[in-house]
Amino acid sequence: MTKSCGHRSSGALRTPGLRTSGLRTWGTPSGVPMLLFSGVPVLLLVAVCVLISSGRATAQGSANFSGMWKLTKTDPPVPAGRGGGGRGGGISGPYAETTFNQAPETIAITQSGSTVTVQIGSAKAVFTLDGKTMSTPPGDVLALKTRAHWDGAALHLHYKQGMNWGRDILSVSGGTLTLVRDLESGGASTTRTLTYSKTS
Repeated sequence: MTKSCGHRSSGALRTPGLRTSGLRTWGTPSGVPMLLFSGVPVLLLVAVCVLISSGRATAQGSANFSGMWKLTKTDPPVPAGRGGGGRGGGISGPYAETTFNQAPETIAITQSGSTVTVQIGSAKAVFTLDGKTMSTPPGDVLALKTRAHWDGAALHLHYKQGMNWGRDILSVSGGTLTLVRDLESGGASTTRTLTYSKTS
């Protein structure tokens, strides 16, 4: 005589003394015990957590910023006249009009598995994707120092030369690149959100 699921059968596997609220063990058709939490198999919950973690890991570092980008929007706009234009916030030195430009008109980005190269005008800045700091030229007290790290799908680029500091936060969606640029020098700082469209 077959017993209903609501009755104890000789084939059911139970853990003696286990009476935690919402946590039960039931015999499976194959005789393998299955741990349940609020009616959901714990193995299923573990599998879901693994898939979520895997998705997050895939998203991190998966964005590709390679291409030629042209500026389409600056928020807030760069003020015209003295202190406006490319440089601002006290920025000076050989990279003031290029790497530390407040709103570069064009940016060329080349990305490989381990590096990102950003070219603005005649200046190139190379960032390694392992969080280490690079100096160009090496050993020079006024070298351009760069480092990068991922924050999910966003890429953070940090750069410094003398008393000038900069940080770009890059995110991409289709043919649109969004770049949040923070610049600081001599106690003055600027933050702008720059939007670029891909031209090639």
